[in-house]
Amino acid sequence: MKPVTVVLQLLFTVVFVVMCWLVYNQLSGQWRWDVPYTFIATVFRLLSLLFFVLVFVLVSGLAAFFASGTALDNIVVGLYNVLVLRMWYMQPYGLDGPLTNVYQVFGQLAQNFSVLGASLYDQSFTFMYFLFAGIGVAMFLQSVFRMQHKFVVGSFVSIQLIMVVAAFREIAIYDYAVFPGSFAEFITSGLQILVLLSWAYLEIGYQMIYSHSVAKPVEERENTLKKQLLALRNATRKQDAIERGEAAASSAMSRATGATAFSFLREAIERRILGSKDGLEKLDAVSDVRRLQIFVDELLSMDPKAKDELTARAAAPSSKYVLVSTVLGSSIRFLAVVSLSFLLMSPGLLVSVLSLPPGIAQSLELVQPEFVMLLLVPVVLMFPFTAMLISMLSNRNMEEKPKLTKEEKELERRRKKELAERKRAAARARRERERARRKKAAGAEEKDEWDRALEETFRR
Repeated sequence: MKPVTVVLQLLFTVVFVVMCWLVYNQLSGQWRWDVPYTFIATVFRLLSLLFFVLVFVLVSGLAAFFASGTALDNIVVGLYNVLVLRMWYMQPYGLDGPLTNVYQVFGQLAQNFSVLGASLYDQSFTFMYFLFAGIGVAMFLQSVFRMQHKFVVGSFVSIQLIMVVAAFREIAIYDYAVFPGSFAEFITSGLQILVLLSWAYLEIGYQMIYSHSVAKPVEERENTLKKQLLALRNATRKQDAIERGEAAASSAMSRATGATAFSFLREAIERRILGSKDGLEKLDAVSDVRRLQIFVDELLSMDPKAKDELTARAAAPSSKYVLVSTVLGSSIRFLAVVSLSFLLMSPGLLVSVLSLPPGIAQSLELVQPEFVMLLLVPVVLMFPFTAMLISMLSNRNMEEKPKLTKEEKELERRRKKELAERKRAAARARRERERARRKKAAGAEEKDEWDRALEETFRR
């Protein structure tokens, strides 16, 4: 499954690059690389000009109480010459020197606003080309690494919006006839190639996400079971090593040590240390681990495919099956889309197939571009209508749940509340066990009374 996902990622990348190249090549005369900086600078010019107007209104309002008309004019001219011509580094717009008349200031402000507005409008379309292109590339990278449908759709829509903005700019996208004369003319046109590549981009993206969603749970389960089998084998080996060490130590003990150990063992039995609940649980756990390891070893020796079945690798579909189904399904959908598009965009062929009367076949409406919408809208609405109909039939076949009484609703509410409390208690217990496990792993392992007594005995 993973090789199939990698192959689909490569195809997804290639189709995206080709689609972007077609869009860039179609608008080759519109990609002015200095426009993003110029657009941002123009926005700041406009904001700074608005700031000057605000300062002018505030200062002139305050100065009107203390200065005459001539002094007020001088203040306005001085503000413009200082704030705009000296401190505004993005100015001037065709000015050779400072202004001396207040009317020149107002005229220059109006001219600056008109120039900035026209420049901003002219640059905004090209700036949106770069903006949508950047968003499309970012969404594409997110879709490759995060494998989510929203990023695939986002990158597709962003690249297509470049063509939409260009159409609002009255740029001829492609020299394309609305009604193609033949299928070869239809399939080889530049616009149709871009449309088919865009559709292939969505198709491959969805297939890539589907392959990843099928393979990822199986791989995670396989890794989890492998870790569990490895932990089982390590636990068995550790217990065997402990038992071998105890056997060697007991054979090397002296008689005095053996007598001391025997006396301690008798005392332990008298105190019922071995009969405690924790001791019995540990013995049962060791016994269960041994039986499980013996069962796994026998299963692996008897069935060569048992390892794949235990690790859930056999549950995943084969790469060949996924690849064949992907290619076959995509090919069928590709042929269906191309055939349906050609039929919808060739009303003459549809008229000849349906054998319509001459009054309809020779009408002017058939040669209008809007006639395509008359055929396209019912076909597009057919798919959601079919899905809605299937959903309604499925809901009708489902058995209706009986209505609950007040007592039953109260019991159901209490049951849900108790279940939620048990879940919270289990979560708290898991957190406590995890903290205890980390604390135990961080420090030295605490020894119980039995271990301390054995160490003291062996030291003697």
